[in-house]
This record gives sequence, C-alpha cells and structure tokens, in this order.
Amino acid sequence: MNVRLCAAVAEELGELPGVALGVGPIAAAVAAGRLLAVERPDVLVLIGTAGAYPGGPAVGEVVVASDLGLASTARALGLGYVPLAPGDLRGDPELSARVGVRDARVLTAIAITTDPGLAAKHGERWEVEHMEAFSVAYACAAAGVRFVAILGITNQVGPEAHAEWLRNRAEVQRAVQRVAARLLPA
Repeated sequence: MNVRLCAAVAEELGELPGVALGVGPIAAAVAAGRLLAVERPDVLVLIGTAGAYPGGPAVGEVVVASDLGLASTARALGLGYVPLAPGDLRGDPELSARVGVRDARVLTAIAITTDPGLAAKHGERWEVEHMEAFSVAYACAAAGVRFVAILGITNQVGPEAHAEWLRNRAEVQRAVQRVAARLLPA
C-alpha cells in the first residue's frame, strides 16, 4: 500500500518523509490535488497542529479526524448562507482505528478563530479547528483516495490561541509524528 504523508508546513513533518502543502484551505486543496494527480497514493495521511473548541480535547492530546466540516462565519452567526455548500466528510474509519487515538470532529476555517463567542458557536457541533483538513479530505474524496488526519492539540481556540500554540507546538508536533509513524510502512 502506497501511503503518503503531508502537513501544512515542513516543521510539522519533522524527520518523517512527506510533503508540505501550504497553510490554509486553498493552498492545501491545490497542493493536495496536485500530489494526488502526480503520485497517486493509496492513502494520504495529513498531520498537523490544531486548536480545541470549548469542551474539546485537552492541550497535548493527539486526535484523529472522524467528521470534517468547512466553516462559514457568516453562516454560523446567522448572517449568510453558502449555496451548494460541500457536505461534511469522514476520515477513513479503518485507518482511524489503526491510529489508536480518540476521534474528534474537525472544522476547517479560513482564518484562526480568536473571538470567544464564535469559538463557542463553532464548538456547539465541532471539537477541533484546523485550517487544512477539510480541503485535503475533499481532494482525496474527489480522487478516490483513502484519507486520515492526525492532529495534535496545541491550544484552546480563542484570543490566546497564538501564544499557546507557540508554547506547545514543538512538543505536540513530536507527539503527532510518533502517532503518524504507526501508519507508515516499516
């Protein structure tokens, strides 16, 4: 089985073999589409760091994305709608089980949420915020490639997110890399 590893940035990969897709949903979607078309892996594993919504996983915890959604702030606040919005996606359940960490519902946002009210609103349905997961999952679904996202929680979503991320990212990235190595061929 041809398993390919990817992350938003090279630092998230550490010493693991993989490709950096870029930061944000648009960069990740374009790069993932190109990777899938050129390399044609059987499985694409996305790793990275993420924030937890209120009531979500604890800082330092590693999770696997079970359900993946795409955020619209206007929709969440009742200020707009998204015509023909893509439906939610699911990570590959067999791969998720092999990872051996808890499942989490992951929302992809185009910007990091800093407002506590918006974080609480998103947290009504979702547990984790990540900027690339939905886009990569969508590209995999379109290409018929199995997908799993392994994310480490570096911060609580809200006004202190960036400072928390800076404090915790190195340790959390190493934890995610150890978990992701379970899916790579020996």
